Amino acid sequence: MDKYMPNKHMIDTIIIGSGISGMAAGIMLAKEGEQVLVLEQHSVTGGLTQTYSRKGMIFPTGVHRLGSLQPGQPLWYYFKYLGLLDRLDLVGLSNDCFERFFFPSDDYKVPVGQEQYQHKLHEYFPDHKKNIARYFKDLKTVISNISMYDPSVTPLKNRSLQYTGSLKKYLESIGISGRLKSLLIANSPLYGLSSDECPLLTHFLVSDSYLNSAFRINETNTPFSKALVDCLESHGGNVRVNARVKQLVIKDKTATGVMLDNNEIIQSKKIVFSGHPSLILDICPPELFRPVFRKRLNQANTPGLFGLALKWKKNRCPFRENDAYIYDSWDVDDQYKRHEIMKDDSLGMVYLSALPNKNPSGITNKNIAVTALTGISGTETDVLQTLYKESKDDKYKRVKNKIAEKILNHIKQACPDVHANVEIADIYSSATFARYTLTKNGSAYGIKKTAQHFLGGMFSPATKVKNLFLTGQSIGFSGIHGSIVSSVNLCRMLLGKEYITTKIIGVKK
Repeated sequence: MDKYMPNKHMIDTIIIGSGISGMAAGIMLAKEGEQVLVLEQHSVTGGLTQTYSRKGMIFPTGVHRLGSLQPGQPLWYYFKYLGLLDRLDLVGLSNDCFERFFFPSDDYKVPVGQEQYQHKLHEYFPDHKKNIARYFKDLKTVISNISMYDPSVTPLKNRSLQYTGSLKKYLESIGISGRLKSLLIANSPLYGLSSDECPLLTHFLVSDSYLNSAFRINETNTPFSKALVDCLESHGGNVRVNARVKQLVIKDKTATGVMLDNNEIIQSKKIVFSGHPSLILDICPPELFRPVFRKRLNQANTPGLFGLALKWKKNRCPFRENDAYIYDSWDVDDQYKRHEIMKDDSLGMVYLSALPNKNPSGITNKNIAVTALTGISGTETDVLQTLYKESKDDKYKRVKNKIAEKILNHIKQACPDVHANVEIADIYSSATFARYTLTKNGSAYGIKKTAQHFLGGMFSPATKVKNLFLTGQSIGFSGIHGSIVSSVNLCRMLLGKEYITTKIIGVKK
């Protein structure tokens, strides 16, 4: 990876940010022969695809679980086209139970496959077979009418906006309530919205993706962020780290380049901003965007994440082949109402995910790297950021330790012996995410796209500034899949819809 590229001529495309959306856009444009330069403000690439080392183990930043990666499935087409499949050691989660949901006095296992899950739900809730059948019928109908989620499916008309009503109201309309409702919406930490705010479309997209297939990456062997850089460089693209953009160079309302913190100016024909869209306000002259647009950029965000990196004794870890969600009540939505977990509020939910534990030589490690995450509000993130600036070794550390102990005690609901079998390798907060990845308020999934204000949360890849474009999960849908689709939509606009789609679906199975 080049540390420096001489600025002798104008570059075709500068991409600001090396997260999944920025890198995907860069790879696609580089594949078409463009000279692409990705600028990353941090000392390492990857954004939320990064990994890091603590106490001799590798841990992911955020959630690195992938769905729909079997040949012919939606994300498979994108990964194959980008060149990622041959660079990643993918490890499938258990087909019998890739997700496990723990509630007070009960727990549920979710198998891979819609039919398999439907049968399992019949076992759990035998009196609700008709309601369950309706749910899965509607899931298939919605998915078949969404453009570019699955690039191999071309609906006669993209009907996305027909399915943006409240998930809560939809479930009530088909007679689903109580514990069945709690189970069906319990994967909401994957998109960070309560059932009332969550658009039906968002829920179905996430649920379908993982029910198709579910994988983790063995990042001890093949780091996700490195695979992205390798793909870009294989097509002639370049990445520069420690290259924070101080401002965009604008002439006659046209983006012509960027100025870095060191005052270096790099000229380009177009610029793609892949971070939280509100951050473009920090690097653009204020008069470029109308107040109404600036207000849209600064609207509410999804919650942030607080997490632990745990070294878990391999033979004592129940989450080696599945992810787990541990709830402290049957009210799944209650986790989004807790705004004082630094004080007396309980956590509501803790999400657990383990990395495959084989090193590059194939030897199984004695411990498993497990990430434990819980949501935290933007208000408390602001407090954490202040504490870090004022006394990062004192109050900030004490608050982090307090929440860490809450997380371990919460996990005890499902694993009573957790304290005896884990060692905390690292504690990080939403303020950490905000600092290292420039995610707004440490938000896990960017700008909220709620059922009540869905269109207000959606943005076009093109801005009012000529040659300045946007991509990322705040522009499209959440998560890795959604971030990649946002970049595909950008490249379809730049290169031609049919042209790029044909190339993506033309890859061989």
